Amino acid sequence: MDEKLKKIIIIVGSVFCLIILFLFIISSCSKRDYTFKDIESMIVKNAKNYYKNHEDELPEVNVVKTVDLTELVSKNIIDDLNKILDKETTCSGNVKIENNNNYYMYSPNISCKNEFETYNTKILKDVLLENVVTNGNGLYNIYSNYYFRGDNVNNYIIFDGILWRITKVNNDGTIRLIETGKRDGVVWDDRYNEEESSNTGINDYIRNSINSRIKDTLETIYSDENIISNDAKGYIKPTKLCIGKRSKNDTSIDGSIECNTVLENQYIGLLQANEYLIASLDSNCQTISSQACINYNYLSSLSNSWTITANSDNSKSVYKVAGTVSTTNASSISMARIVINISENTAVTGEGTEDNPYVVIGLSKDIKELK
Repeated sequence: MDEKLKKIIIIVGSVFCLIILFLFIISSCSKRDYTFKDIESMIVKNAKNYYKNHEDELPEVNVVKTVDLTELVSKNIIDDLNKILDKETTCSGNVKIENNNNYYMYSPNISCKNEFETYNTKILKDVLLENVVTNGNGLYNIYSNYYFRGDNVNNYIIFDGILWRITKVNNDGTIRLIETGKRDGVVWDDRYNEEESSNTGINDYIRNSINSRIKDTLETIYSDENIISNDAKGYIKPTKLCIGKRSKNDTSIDGSIECNTVLENQYIGLLQANEYLIASLDSNCQTISSQACINYNYLSSLSNSWTITANSDNSKSVYKVAGTVSTTNASSISMARIVINISENTAVTGEGTEDNPYVVIGLSKDIKELK
């Protein structure tokens, strides 16, 4: 073979290799490998962006709108979905848009599959109710609700960048959370108490339509977007707050004492005293003042936290959690560790463990400092 022919073959081969390399680079830039979780997040993100510019299509207050995946594609809300799915991959399902107090929750419920994997959205309520127990640590069906009990329970969840514990699944399917981080201490109430002739505070959560200091604090927390984002408020459902007072010697733990007095349509609250009792697996935990209640109780790890429950034995003291539960003057300082109820349609990733907590799809995954 002469030298001229060799040069021609080398040049042609080099050009061919460059073309292949160019096509590979173009292909890599135009398409990447997406996990099904990536696709799920993309669907939620694109739906949010669309409806922010089409507010007239959003549901009314307390209404849930279900939008099928085919409709999202037909409206070009997720027009790039077909670009990232190969021929062997299919996805179906919907996005639920829920209006809670004029804040909106976007919850996916999709099913995807290919020859290697099948993926289904995890709805938190359904995941939790698959693991109900009758002994040991876990979720128990008692008093018409499902309560976490014990000292080693997988009930961790990141919601709006804050680490919480799931306390129960309510009988309407909503899920109750209590935050675990530390806030600055606040008074429960610091008004002058006529009965005590001192500034010990008054232990009424609300009196004659006048809020206690703690109720004002909670409402400030809820209204501040820097503390609870507007996106997160779309997941928070209104509930009744049980604000009845209990005596140190009361033995009922089913909530009938606390719920003897209620406030309807509230978005934020604190732990009830009976909820602390329920969380303990110690059979000797009979009254709120029992030292045994600290045993086998994940809530005992919450330090220096107000409950919403006042002491019925006087007009000045309130129960707080500090390992055990004790009473203290309403005018003293403890943390307002907030409690909320989130939608039964909430979708999550994760396993609920401390190392791999549930993470709410559509909200921040990054842990932030409390204020």
